[in-house]
Amino acid sequence: MHRFYIDKSLAPNLEVGDRLDLPTRISHQIVNVLRLRKEEQITLFTGDGLEWVAELITTSNRGDSTVRLLSVAEPNVEMETGISMLMALTRPQRYELALAKCTELGASEFRPVITERVLKSEATISANRIQRWQRIVCEAAELSGRVRVPSIKEPSQLKDTISDASNHGASVILLWEGATKPMFADLLYSLRIMPNRPRKISLVLGPVGGFSDNEAQKAIDLGATVASLGPRVLRTETAAIAAMSLSAQILR
Repeated sequence: MHRFYIDKSLAPNLEVGDRLDLPTRISHQIVNVLRLRKEEQITLFTGDGLEWVAELITTSNRGDSTVRLLSVAEPNVEMETGISMLMALTRPQRYELALAKCTELGASEFRPVITERVLKSEATISANRIQRWQRIVCEAAELSGRVRVPSIKEPSQLKDTISDASNHGASVILLWEGATKPMFADLLYSLRIMPNRPRKISLVLGPVGGFSDNEAQKAIDLGATVASLGPRVLRTETAAIAAMSLSAQILR
């Protein structure tokens, strides 16, 4: 069954039996791309944890489609631990790959980070690019069966990003090629068995060239734990996907 994300602001206070006019973007995909017809069923989710089964009752090539909500469920598909990906900016194509794959794996939030080695040409993000990124994570959530869509924050400096994450109750882990221990997986296992394990974890990943020694020390001074993903140097997007995959497997 095809799944579509609808912003909660466009569909507040939904109830079984309601009729809902679909946004033009979704209607166009249903009619002109997927070629769905009346009485076929689709799945809708609004990012609040609920998932709706809906039946198409009208379709139009003009981009107008209406559904009737048949049932609602609250699938247990999201991680109990919220994982924020604090990823240093890099080439757009690589960054977008990390956004999509980490969304599929369960990331709850993305915070672009500006570090010493982020290129000036990559440090400024336009509103159009943020909108593109939001579309990417929405589509990844649709395809992977998630019922929540990760948020994307505005870019900020490394120090400010770590401080903000800590102030909001997150345990901050900086993944650095200069670290020899603890290994990231071992650290996750230790967090998993804690009596009061953290409900929020922020993973900080560096740019091309990695973090400087000075940045790693400042992160430690701000309360971050430095960990290693192994002896090999990984690209930002590879490290992000590997770290998120481990988090999803160990912390669930």
